[in-house]
Amino acid sequence: MALPYNTIPILTGEVAEEFNRQVEYNSKYLAGSQYSAEKEAWCRSIIENSRLDQLKRTSSK
Repeated sequence: MALPYNTIPILTGEVAEEFNRQVEYNSKYLAGSQYSAEKEAWCRSIIENSRLDQLKRTSSK
């Protein structure tokens, strides 16, 4: 049985340095990557409420 041969790309030189700069910038200035349990619970409640509303609308027709 033959195993597939896959190479893993490795960043070196200028490309690696630019990647690290981008990572640092994104972690510092892009707040969308921060996790908040409170915001997740709020979003889940919106989804659940929308499902209930959809069920009410379809059953009333």
